[in-house]
Amino acid sequence: MLFRSRLGHPPERVWAALTEFDDLRHWHPSPFELEGRAGGAVHFLPPEGAAFGEGRVIAYEPPRLLAYSWGEDELRWELVPRDEGTLLTLTHTFEDRLKAARDAAGWELCLTALGDVLRGARGPAPTGDRAILGDWEELNRVYQDRFGIPAEEATPPPNQVAATDSLLPQLM
Repeated sequence: MLFRSRLGHPPERVWAALTEFDDLRHWHPSPFELEGRAGGAVHFLPPEGAAFGEGRVIAYEPPRLLAYSWGEDELRWELVPRDEGTLLTLTHTFEDRLKAARDAAGWELCLTALGDVLRGARGPAPTGDRAILGDWEELNRVYQDRFGIPAEEATPPPNQVAATDSLLPQLM
């Protein structure tokens, strides 16, 4: 799945929002601390609750490329200077096609929150109940239709809240 977003901030500032825990906890679904090198550990520390687990840094090239494992998935963040800001590309690679709508809806909310963080906002990340009570359910339905995923087959959110009840991702 691929997301692209134009951000009105330089790559160095966007990089900080992608790698510094104090920024991550306001927009990322599983904020983390990492060892800044390929092969380094990623320690996921969700905003609430117990630790999410560990991952591995796959690529670390500040301020243009960050890739790491996230459970069985891979997240790849590419930053390219554009005009007075940054073109951010997120590639989320995973095997389970039936979770595409769930994750696309979540990333849309989280990337919107990333933009808010870059503008100075410091609210809680749009995850868990905050996402479900917000726009997640409607976005999930839209992405299920876009990706051709029947609601009864779609992977529910990790917190088991009933998923059956300007960012354009593409299913790859």
